[in-house]
Amino acid sequence: MTLTKEQKASLAEKLSMPYGRAELMCDGYRVTLCVERAKGLSYRVMTYVNGEWRCTWFSAKEAHPEQRFMRPVSRYFWPAKFRRDMLKLLGKRRYAAEDYDRKHHSYTPDWPNGKAAINHLCKVCKSIEVLP
Repeated sequence: MTLTKEQKASLAEKLSMPYGRAELMCDGYRVTLCVERAKGLSYRVMTYVNGEWRCTWFSAKEAHPEQRFMRPVSRYFWPAKFRRDMLKLLGKRRYAAEDYDRKHHSYTPDWPNGKAAINHLCKVCKSIEVLP
């Protein structure tokens, strides 16, 4: 069972206020979305799977089933200016051989807003149910 537009809208509304909370049952896992203070006056939506999150889930080196509920992050090892300069200096062939376009992949439990978290969960889960 997937979420309807009305359910998505009500969940996004709950998660738009500070300290809002929504509990979902996604493919047999209890996923809790909580709005928490990040730093200063900014708030982020945090993801908890079965009431917790573990640091081992954040690394992409090991596969964990809980990672699919987290936000995937990909970052280049080298800054864009450095990569541009190396492409000019080395040429296309040698640049590709040196692998300067390598990325670091990881997962984080926070989301910028509730709508992004809900849309991601709808994309990766086969069945989602809103818990009271």
